Amino acid sequence: MNNAAAYGYPTPPASPLYDNNKPTYLQQPFAIPPTCPQRYTPVAPEERLGKFLGQSLQLVKIIGTGAYGVVYLAVDINTSIQYAVKTLSKFNADGSPLDRRQLDFQRRELRLHYLASAHPNVVSMHKIVDDPDCIYVVLEFCSEGDLFYNITECGQYVGKDDMVKSVFLQILDAVEHCHALGIYHRDLKPENILVSDQGDTVKLADFGLATASDRSEDYGCGSTFYMSPGRASLLRKPATSVDFN
Repeated sequence: MNNAAAYGYPTPPASPLYDNNKPTYLQQPFAIPPTCPQRYTPVAPEERLGKFLGQSLQLVKIIGTGAYGVVYLAVDINTSIQYAVKTLSKFNADGSPLDRRQLDFQRRELRLHYLASAHPNVVSMHKIVDDPDCIYVVLEFCSEGDLFYNITECGQYVGKDDMVKSVFLQILDAVEHCHALGIYHRDLKPENILVSDQGDTVKLADFGLATASDRSEDYGCGSTFYMSPGRASLLRKPATSVDFN
């Protein structure tokens, strides 16, 4: 987090330097201002291109879309440093505001990601910008894409056993760090692990499903393709058709 540019807008306190012997959960959590108008006409993701966050950080390209937001490539025009900016909309597609439960999910994602982000194998969170229609989350940018792309499209790790071992140990270190803080990611998969340094470094990302509860009743949480065959098949059936005999 030490290379974050000074944008001049509200930000969470700096994460402590990572220290195996000093957990970060003792830090004070940051707060997201609960500003949310009664109704808003959502804008298309492309309409935000060119927008400035603060004086110098400009959204220049869409690099990802998902069920819960859009990710932009942003560039600080003063330093040329690139960042990833994730948007969390405060409104549904029909323009109605998110309910309190949905807003609580967003705040939980940001709080847990922030607490975990001091680790070198977790994507760093640099800034939070609260706008009337959405929350902009300024994140570390990993230019080489996700682990799934590097495995399936680039063949980055074919025949490189030492690199594979190193990457796997980095993922274990990140997960162990999260668990030591009482944070459970719940959506571990290659698409949520970002790559840098020509494949040598990986970083855990996307805390959208993360929880601080060590017990969960959220049936079906996660990604179906990465569940065990038995559990995935149950999720594809209507609840009334499940037969346990």
